[in-house]
Amino acid sequence: MQIGWAKKQSKFMNHEGYGIGDDEYSVAYDGCRNLLWYAAKATPHKNPSWKPGDIVGCLIDFDRREIIFSLNGQSVEPFRDLFKTYHHDSKSANDDGYFAAASFMSFQQCKFNFGSEPFVYPPKNTKYKRFNDFAHLLDNDKIILPKHKKLEILRQTKISEEDCMLCVEEIANIILKPCDHSGFCEKCSLKLDICPICRAEIDERCLIENKKNSFSEKTSSTKFKSNKRNHNSKIRYEHS
Repeated sequence: MQIGWAKKQSKFMNHEGYGIGDDEYSVAYDGCRNLLWYAAKATPHKNPSWKPGDIVGCLIDFDRREIIFSLNGQSVEPFRDLFKTYHHDSKSANDDGYFAAASFMSFQQCKFNFGSEPFVYPPKNTKYKRFNDFAHLLDNDKIILPKHKKLEILRQTKISEEDCMLCVEEIANIILKPCDHSGFCEKCSLKLDICPICRAEIDERCLIENKKNSFSEKTSSTKFKSNKRNHNSKIRYEHS
């Protein structure tokens, strides 16, 4: 089990052995082997091995450009290498987005606390924000269906070739530039910074007025920018 942070460029190819901390876009705390993982290289830490019921804290500080992990309130040395991978033409190191991330092996499990409950071991001597300070889930979104129930729903779902491949609710009417991949509705395309198909960075989103004709030129020069989170903040979550 490896718990930590990842950027959107991280590979996440579990069938090929890529987990959190196995590329330059993610970092992970490994409490079993007492290691920090980054770019598939391990750095030992001095915390004891974790055991069932322990709590791992994960803090990311955008001002100091460092990540701090803790086990039951005992912190390890700050980790800064993940911030070296940001684009040099970006306005700040967190323009690409950072996410809580985890890799598990079979039969491993944990509970994540993004702020819905008070932290057992909150960061000391520092102000911080929780994931839940930025967003919340509806009750229906918190329900995780068993796999056989998901498959049953999928079998009963009728999907048209015209539907957006992401939300499967709206018509796919957008072409991404410069890669020219399509299959996305306007609403979903505005949430993307990179193409889900080829991972190329998106410069433009072009509206298809008629699928029998070429895409509309009137939007070909329009560039949409994704909303960025507040740069001057620290984000904290725990898992147990």
